[in-house]
Amino acid sequence: MYKFIVISLRKTSAFKNCKIMSTFVSQFNPLLGKNEWIVRDENYDYHQEIARSAYADMLHDTERNQKYYAALKKAIKKKRDNNQPVNVLDIGTGTGLLSMMAATIGADSVTACEAFTPMAECARKVIKENGFHDKIRLIPKRSTEITVGVGKDMPQKANILVTEVFDTELIGEGALGTYSHALENLLEPDCSVVPHSASIYVQLAQSELGRCWNELQPIRIDGFPSVEVPTEMHNCAGALTLHDLQLNQISVADFQPLTEPEKVFDFDFSGKKELLFNERVVSHIESKSSGNVDVIFMWWDLKMDEDGEILLSCAPYWAHPENREVQWRDHWMQAIYYPFQYITVEEGDRITLTSCHDEYSLWFDVTTDEQSKLSEDIERPVCTCGVHHVYGRTRLGMINDTDRNQIYIKELRKVITENTICLCISDGSLLPFIAARLGAQKVYVLEAHDAAYRILQTFIKHNDLHDVITLIKKAPIDITTEELDSMQINLAIGEPYFQFSLLPWHNLHFWYVLSKLPTSIACLPQCMKIYAVAMEFKDLCKIRSPVEICEGFCLKEFDNLIEDSSIRADQNVEAEPLWEYPGYALSDPVEMNSFDVSSILSDSNARCQRFLTFKRDGRCNAVAFWVDYNFGESIISTGMKLPDGCSSGDYVTWDRHSRQGIHLLKTPISVSCGSKIPLAISFNSKSGQILMDFDTSNK
Repeated sequence: MYKFIVISLRKTSAFKNCKIMSTFVSQFNPLLGKNEWIVRDENYDYHQEIARSAYADMLHDTERNQKYYAALKKAIKKKRDNNQPVNVLDIGTGTGLLSMMAATIGADSVTACEAFTPMAECARKVIKENGFHDKIRLIPKRSTEITVGVGKDMPQKANILVTEVFDTELIGEGALGTYSHALENLLEPDCSVVPHSASIYVQLAQSELGRCWNELQPIRIDGFPSVEVPTEMHNCAGALTLHDLQLNQISVADFQPLTEPEKVFDFDFSGKKELLFNERVVSHIESKSSGNVDVIFMWWDLKMDEDGEILLSCAPYWAHPENREVQWRDHWMQAIYYPFQYITVEEGDRITLTSCHDEYSLWFDVTTDEQSKLSEDIERPVCTCGVHHVYGRTRLGMINDTDRNQIYIKELRKVITENTICLCISDGSLLPFIAARLGAQKVYVLEAHDAAYRILQTFIKHNDLHDVITLIKKAPIDITTEELDSMQINLAIGEPYFQFSLLPWHNLHFWYVLSKLPTSIACLPQCMKIYAVAMEFKDLCKIRSPVEICEGFCLKEFDNLIEDSSIRADQNVEAEPLWEYPGYALSDPVEMNSFDVSSILSDSNARCQRFLTFKRDGRCNAVAFWVDYNFGESIISTGMKLPDGCSSGDYVTWDRHSRQGIHLLKTPISVSCGSKIPLAISFNSKSGQILMDFDTSNK
């Protein structure tokens, strides 16, 4: 996103009586497939960063808050019992919550630092509103910039450190560097730290679902040759980027544990043991069952106090150390890592697990004991096949989705003949290879992305289809009518999928490209339908809902900051993988709009109003959206898998290889069976804008 020029246009916020300077911003339009200039608040990027921060769901993490509070009380009591003063340093204070806890417990001094300017200002207001402005010194700096001494940021070193600088990977936000610097420069030698230490655990498992998120699989076609995956794309080390997700939403049917959880790293933050910035640990573990090592599950826990009595664990439900309902959190999830090479083990086999970390990241590999010498010096994983640079985890899962591929095969069988000349309009798709295997005379593929182009070239060579499939290095929207006429196409196909698509309906770009073809040409899919359903999510709403009071402290200033930035920067529908977030359907799915992509795309500006009628009592906190494609006589859905889920009493099952659209209500509403709320959709074909209008005031 690039700012172009500030113009003298002022708008007044409906929420605050302030003047907002606007600016032209270059933004990509997914439906039109091109950049365009739009007017935005000149501080749009700034507000977007605030709105998208993860502070809110951290503050809704009750277990985290309470265990930090308990550990602080214990650390401060220990200092008091030893007749020591209590000087607390809070690094990365955010809203100031942990600093206010320390002040409430009775610290003699509290220094809080926060480098993110808007949050530092917010913390200042929160601290003042709660009456701690004369007890907490706020420093708007990074901890590594703090000076100590008379007249400096801190008059003396602290003897208690409290901080929360962790992410899903534990060390990805620089926790090791933060602690090391603080211990050397900001803390007394006999200091207490909260949390005191951390451990990282992994577990090896067989999982077809996990494997489909990492490695392309052959596409089997009954009665025809398969679409085979090139040799160099098997057993690629993959990308270093972790695959973070809510492991708690993976059912026991989706994986088979091959080992018990194994602790691979311990980090002592107290300074009593050296924090290693680079470490390699080799473990020899026994397989408790036979299978393929497809995935390496990872999570961590924090020992909040020196005695290890207060444990904060991110373990998934099947491995959680406490017999309690697992706390939902979106700021710390679990992760999947993938082995450099897949191995098969038998029950009782000894497996060599090599675990590595640097200052910011983790990686792992597995071998049998016979192969263990191969893993002695494993490097950071690097993708050599190109697939992991081009396809994200969700996209790999979509390409490997057997049910989806069988629908493509079933419907293409009906229309492809030896005279079929086919055009594929999708990014990085294997659909043209299915068409070629089914006997199409010629298949043209539009592919503008260099890396994806090379991958498809490799597929063509490996499957010996160079006489059938022709790659054209152009974005679909850039192809000319003359070029299309010269191809003599009689069938256009698409998944459809485009790399730039965020919301489900962005793939309507398929229609814009089709509009360059004669209407006499058949196409698959022929129709795209947008659906909506009213939802009661168990936890998802916490990522946007106000905090108000947290552990007795008023955080309304924080709520105001997030709300104001959300108004300025957020769209009213965002994309989320809803399968990771349990929720009940409160209404039947409603068709919001239907687009006949086999017809001519004409300039239009249409608005349709629909009603979501509630089929059960509940508390509606969201509306979810997705797109279904009429692929011949079959339906390919990117959304709800069980349309009758609203009456079954079970959580909705969502497509796990797509992101759905979600509108989170600012204020959830209590609804009863038979009541309804209006919902409108607007589509301007010329501008490529699809907008949703919500009105829950007349439920």
